[in-house]
Amino acid sequence: MRAAGQSQSTSDDGRERIGVAVVGLGGAVATTAIAGIEMIKAGRNDRTGLPLAGLSIPGLADYRDIVFTGWDVNGDDLGVAAEKHAVLDRDQVDGAGSALRGIRPMPAVGSSAYCRNVDGENKIVVKSHRDAVERIGDDLARFKRESGVDRVIMLNLASTERHPDPDAAALRDLASFEKALDSSDADVGPAMLYAYAAIANGAAYANFTPSVAADAKPLIEMARERKPPWPARTARRDRRS
Repeated sequence: MRAAGQSQSTSDDGRERIGVAVVGLGGAVATTAIAGIEMIKAGRNDRTGLPLAGLSIPGLADYRDIVFTGWDVNGDDLGVAAEKHAVLDRDQVDGAGSALRGIRPMPAVGSSAYCRNVDGENKIVVKSHRDAVERIGDDLARFKRESGVDRVIMLNLASTERHPDPDAAALRDLASFEKALDSSDADVGPAMLYAYAAIANGAAYANFTPSVAADAKPLIEMARERKPPWPARTARRDRRS
């Protein structure tokens, strides 16, 4: 039986398996992307339009070897989420249906102070920012252990947060940020907690949203010290969702 929030890896010949932990797993972007990959795995979708399709690039993971998990304040499995978003038609949802239904978001860190229009019941209940970071780290470790992936990438696809105050004392440097985690400083938002947890647990991190939380000075300082793969913002810079 698969643990909640995981999709089955298919690699059995020594290829590297990649775990993708998505922040905002139940959103329209995430469900659509995951559905497309799961349809490819099932042989129900071709690779037309994919820029790297058919290329043999050392180190590039095969679609079959990508395993998904993630967090969302909405606890619906991805099959239900895809139907609600209505980006995909019925045949497409059915084409990835069993895989999507097998992926259910883990409880997420959420704050209406940072994203007013997004809320839900599937939230982490913790006493402090520090506890939230530790919970996210536990989720990452459990996912890697139970899915058997070789490494994990955290991908931020969550709704765009408001910009943090760049002059806030909590964001002055890493030492100040560490204190802010312990005091649950209001200038530290959810996206920062996820980015911090990724770095602390050796996971790569990519931000595919206009949010700038991962650009905060303490996180850049920490990333330079720990040296995880850290592409930060990759796209969607000018969009607002």
